[in-house]
Amino acid sequence: MKFNYLTSFIRDYLIAILSFLLIFLLTIFVYQETSKKAEERSAKLFDVRANQATEAIKSRMYDYIQILVGAKALFVASDTVERKAWREYYKNLNLDENYPGIQGIGYTQSIRPGELRKVKQNLIAEGFPDFVITPRGKRPEYTAIIYLEPFNARNRRAFGYDMFSDPVRQSAMRMARDTKQATMSAKVRLVQETGKNEQTGFLIYLPVYRKNLDPQSITDRQKLIKGYIYSPFRAGDLMRAILGDDFNDLDVEVYDGANITKKGLIYSTTPNLLYGTKSREYTRLNTLTIGNHTWRLYITGKPRFDQSADSELPFFILVGGSIISLLMFFIIWSLSNVRRSNRLKQTITDNATAALFIINSKGYCTFMNPAAEKMTGFTFEEMAEDTLHNKLHYKYPDGRPMPASDCPMYTALTVSGPLHNYETVFFRKDGSALNVSCEVQPILESGREAYAIIEARDITNEKRAQEAIVESEKRFRMMADNAPVMIRITDDRKQVMYGNKQWIDFTGLTLHETKTQGWQQLIHPKDLAGFNEIFSKAVVDKSAFRVEYRMRRRDGKYRWVVGTNTPRLGANNEFLGHISSIIDITEIKKAEQKIKQNAELLQKLFLEVPAVVGLVRVPDFQYVLANPLYRQLYGNRQLVGKTIQEAHSRTEIGKLKQRLEKVYATGEVFVGNEMPVTVEDEAGNEVMSGFFNLVYQPLLDVKGGVEAILIFAVDVTELVKTRKNIAIANDELSEKNIELLRINNDLDSFVYTASHDLKSPIANMEGLVTLLRDILQGKLEEQDGQVLDMVASSINKLKRTIADLAEITKVQKDLQSEVEPLKFSAKLQDVLTDIEPLVQESGATIETDFKVDQILYAPKNLRSIIYNLVSNGIKYRSSGRVPVVKVCTYQEDNFIVMEVSDNGLGIKEDQQHKLFSMFRRLHTHVEGTGIGLYIIKRIIENNGGRIEVISELDKGTTFKVYFKQETQKLKPVAS
Repeated sequence: MKFNYLTSFIRDYLIAILSFLLIFLLTIFVYQETSKKAEERSAKLFDVRANQATEAIKSRMYDYIQILVGAKALFVASDTVERKAWREYYKNLNLDENYPGIQGIGYTQSIRPGELRKVKQNLIAEGFPDFVITPRGKRPEYTAIIYLEPFNARNRRAFGYDMFSDPVRQSAMRMARDTKQATMSAKVRLVQETGKNEQTGFLIYLPVYRKNLDPQSITDRQKLIKGYIYSPFRAGDLMRAILGDDFNDLDVEVYDGANITKKGLIYSTTPNLLYGTKSREYTRLNTLTIGNHTWRLYITGKPRFDQSADSELPFFILVGGSIISLLMFFIIWSLSNVRRSNRLKQTITDNATAALFIINSKGYCTFMNPAAEKMTGFTFEEMAEDTLHNKLHYKYPDGRPMPASDCPMYTALTVSGPLHNYETVFFRKDGSALNVSCEVQPILESGREAYAIIEARDITNEKRAQEAIVESEKRFRMMADNAPVMIRITDDRKQVMYGNKQWIDFTGLTLHETKTQGWQQLIHPKDLAGFNEIFSKAVVDKSAFRVEYRMRRRDGKYRWVVGTNTPRLGANNEFLGHISSIIDITEIKKAEQKIKQNAELLQKLFLEVPAVVGLVRVPDFQYVLANPLYRQLYGNRQLVGKTIQEAHSRTEIGKLKQRLEKVYATGEVFVGNEMPVTVEDEAGNEVMSGFFNLVYQPLLDVKGGVEAILIFAVDVTELVKTRKNIAIANDELSEKNIELLRINNDLDSFVYTASHDLKSPIANMEGLVTLLRDILQGKLEEQDGQVLDMVASSINKLKRTIADLAEITKVQKDLQSEVEPLKFSAKLQDVLTDIEPLVQESGATIETDFKVDQILYAPKNLRSIIYNLVSNGIKYRSSGRVPVVKVCTYQEDNFIVMEVSDNGLGIKEDQQHKLFSMFRRLHTHVEGTGIGLYIIKRIIENNGGRIEVISELDKGTTFKVYFKQETQKLKPVAS
């Protein structure tokens, strides 16, 4: 198709195309020739400019050498040149104005070591008392700067400097001395530089010989050298002065020596070095020899070097020729189009399906096309006999006569206005009527209505079709308004044309409001962009689409809807828009969300449940699911998608298959506790064996048949092993417990027997001591009485120890003592009666707070506990304060708690663990045996309770006793 179009275009516009190509090709030829000439001129111009720049530098440098030659003439005229004469010579030269770039003109004297003192004395006499030759040190020859003008602050830094001390300067000075010629040094750092804005420097030397002689041999020149006239140069200042604004179209790089190196750069007009980069079109490398020294100049044309009036001429030729070519093409193309248009108009007129008439200002027909002749049955000659109104439009559709003054087509000439879509009735030649739609367009000549073009279309069939469409639309609206969904019709620009009753009820907008306010405002802002993208693509593709989004209901709430959109096509398959059916799916969305959450929860449960879970499909027993623990159990082998025969070894599959078949056959769940399971590798070697609690749960289909079996297993291997180990340990503990009970009983019997049997000998010893004291009364010396006291004290301690041992035995035997309801307040009062002397002596205060006063306990045991704790609180008091003992009780879970706290000495934290040991005493200044706390701890623990201690040194101690109680057994105790 494209090839045919191209062929047709070339055929229709061949002359225009050939004219364009001829002129354009000629333009290209002229452009290339002028461009070539312009490039040649630019290259020649660059060579001239580069040579001019080189010559400018060379010429200026020779001017500077001539200045040195002129200064030498002063020495030729007079063997001795005074400083004043030197300064006058400098001033007369006016260097700053006539020779910019030179830093000054000076004279350095060649001095032998024996002449140093004389030279210094002369300079001191001239008014330079601080004169010194630098750098200091002994050398075979010195060349100190003694004259340098202008003698400003910068040049004073060089005054007295021995230039022979620098190898670069020395080399140039030797060359000048030996050749009698001005010699330029290599690049140096000038002594005048201050460290700020430094530039590369160099110097030019001209030798001066003693007695103005002209020695011919090098040896004589070396002997007769008197000094050197020289000038220092700062390369940057010098080159800017030489090049100035005359060479703004060039970039110049000056390199020291015959070889170009970055280190040898003396000066560059651009900060980015260009040598070696090939970034410029025009380049030139010149060599410049000045004063026995070589410079290399790399000169490049700046980017706009070749942009001159001549250089732009080829461009103007190209643009001008192209424009002329295009103008010629469009002129010929326009003429061709006019001819084609005229032919096309005639063709259209002759082949138009609508009837075309042209009438003059009097209403007579001056033209009619073939379609008009066919429509009316009149020939053009017959129509020209009378006015068009009288021929075709002389009566109304109902048969009444129509005057010409009432004919809208005729009056269109008088009002100078077009007439559109005028529907009326024409009468054919045979008198039959036909419905037509007319378009009338007046044509003006000299500002007056001269003609009118009338286009008439036969709309008889359209009228019938329109009536059918109206009837069809009526039926459609009735069905749409009663449909259970919202219906919306849009055009090809996405504008709403129709919305049914459900649409209006849901949105709360009338059809007019929907059209004018914009229906897309109803879409949720977060869904709008995605909706528009899908909708726009469907409009472009003329395709159907389905989209879910949120739409605002008339109450302001957003509801999820799904829209199914079908393209509407015209009779010629042209795209007219979309018809959309919209359903509220909010409840479905909520249900889907719940299902999704449940599925995610189930998936998480399946993956993370600490059990082996698998799902087997029946009847082929193929794995459908296996969670990570299931796969891990079988060495992470592939299970899903395989049958149990494929996934397991013969040993593994035995009982597994039997259980699955039984569940499948019976439909009943299988439950097995602590079932042995063996896992083998692919080679049949056992890699794991253990015990599992198994559940095989059948999953039924809608018909009640088993469609899958869920395998759920929990590894209880460790539980089984632990239970076996516990049973073994329990057996061992039972045997040891029996043995310990036997030993404990034997020990108690021994302690009881020993304490009972020791009472008689101790009583005898006590009696003997008393008898001895009575017999020896009055005869005892003081020392003997002390010995008897010590014996009596030891016997008393032994009696108390035996009594404590007996008490321990009684505690052990009283474990099964009968309990009875008791009151803490009563027992405390009983204890206070016994320790009344101790309370009186210490001045102690006893505070009580019994929130729980009643307890079920052995009376003797409770009294021992209260006695020990309260008496200890008073005995181990601090000497610096009155003892206060607080006793309180309260309920905590299944325990009655008694707290006994004091403000006594307290106990160090690192000693508190020793507190309840037998015969262990932490304070020795108070009499005691150290078994009281041991005994009460045994009493409390033997009765299912516990005792805790909280103590801080020098602050006090609190004991908490937890009595295990069954409160429902308590009965009130009479006060």
